[in-house]
Amino acid sequence: METGLCIYLPKEIRNLLVDRKHWFLSTLCGLPPRFYLFYHTFIYVDSNPIGSRGEYPGDDDASDIYQELDHAPANTLGTYLDGINDGVESLEEYQGGGFHPIHLGDFLGPDDHYRVIHKLGYGGFGTVWLCRDTKSSTYVAVKVMNGDVTPEKVPDLTLINLDKSIPGAEYIAIPLDNFEVTGPNGTHQCIVLPVLGPCVSPNLWLKLDQDPATVLRKMAKQTAQALNFLHKNKICHGDFRPSNILVKLTNLYDLSEDELLTLIGTPIQSQVKSELGDDLPAGSPNYLVPRADISDLGSEYLTDEICVIDFGESYPVNSAPDNLGIPENYLPPDILLQNEEEPLKDINGAACDVWALGCTLFEIRQQIPLFYMIYDRDELVAEYVRFFGKLPESWWNEWAGREDWFDEKGRYLRDLDNKDEWSLEVALSKPSEVVDPVKKVLSTDEKEQKVLADLLYKVFQYEPGKRLSVEEVLRNEWFKL
Repeated sequence: METGLCIYLPKEIRNLLVDRKHWFLSTLCGLPPRFYLFYHTFIYVDSNPIGSRGEYPGDDDASDIYQELDHAPANTLGTYLDGINDGVESLEEYQGGGFHPIHLGDFLGPDDHYRVIHKLGYGGFGTVWLCRDTKSSTYVAVKVMNGDVTPEKVPDLTLINLDKSIPGAEYIAIPLDNFEVTGPNGTHQCIVLPVLGPCVSPNLWLKLDQDPATVLRKMAKQTAQALNFLHKNKICHGDFRPSNILVKLTNLYDLSEDELLTLIGTPIQSQVKSELGDDLPAGSPNYLVPRADISDLGSEYLTDEICVIDFGESYPVNSAPDNLGIPENYLPPDILLQNEEEPLKDINGAACDVWALGCTLFEIRQQIPLFYMIYDRDELVAEYVRFFGKLPESWWNEWAGREDWFDEKGRYLRDLDNKDEWSLEVALSKPSEVVDPVKKVLSTDEKEQKVLADLLYKVFQYEPGKRLSVEEVLRNEWFKL
């Protein structure tokens, strides 16, 4: 029997694919069209298969794998989603030890303390829900962890006992409350947090009413203060980057629920159904809710203060894990040059956080990542060398991929005609521009470019022990401009 590839696609892209299925298959699977001479392939768009029957050898013998569906294929639990599947979690998560089934209008916490009104997000940890505090009538975010997570495995709970007298505590998402809820998939730890706005990059500057440069520098300083607070409390964040740094909100509590939902979108219910038409598994919700888009809130709801979230990768300063959970373009070369198939060695956790802080400071101020669209470790290290100079000799000699990028003297081997055109200074000089509906420009003047470049060069030291501490970063002249 030949192999069948069954891909369920929403009706919105039906017209695009009907006449372009060869292009779609080669693009999706990364294989040339001739490959499909050897594989029998179907694409299901809604209930109608775009046929490849009769077009490839062996089609007449493929009836045993052809089965018309009027819905998305069911998962291993025998359930499927009948509705929008964009922005929702996998139904596979709803089983023992996984997600807790939650519905709009449910009450969470002792004495029905929190009423669910929308979903804010989900991840490997569980789900996050926008709730109304029935005691104070304020809005909160309730993070409901997986059923296999015990209290000692919830990093957020360790924040409650930190020394909050240290400056920077006000920029950390310290839980407002915590409790447990028991359901068909286990006992779930629940963390109550403030409702926060969009992340600090890349498009925040477009929403700011005040001078963006001034506000972004202020937020950058708060970001460093938050990390300094963690380090003073002997904690490394482990995933310190703009997507985990959100803007605090204001005026939210003045809104009725209807007014708030008008701004962020009314919840949509995508029904969950059983393949056999019988009752859903006990651990499954009746429907899934696509997450709300808090970024739709206007500037009148944004403050000029930040809040650091997501401590799922955090660890004690002197007890680094075998692997770090932050994306590679925020990792220093002393980590990138190690064998990624083996546990990491000699991790200086605080110094790793500082390197990530340097990337984050640039990204907040410039509203674009310093290192992006790079998906190869060697290419990333090569970018570091272009920006910050040759690696220490021992690292240089041990770097297996070096010869693809540099000669023995450290001269860049690619784009030889333009090899001197890309540097940290050039990156800082590039303005961000949009024309929608009017032209807006975010730029950094020459004086600030020099001061910020000086700071970043001191942060991006190759050897961990030579990098600035966060406390030293905060004393830099850039934060005084």
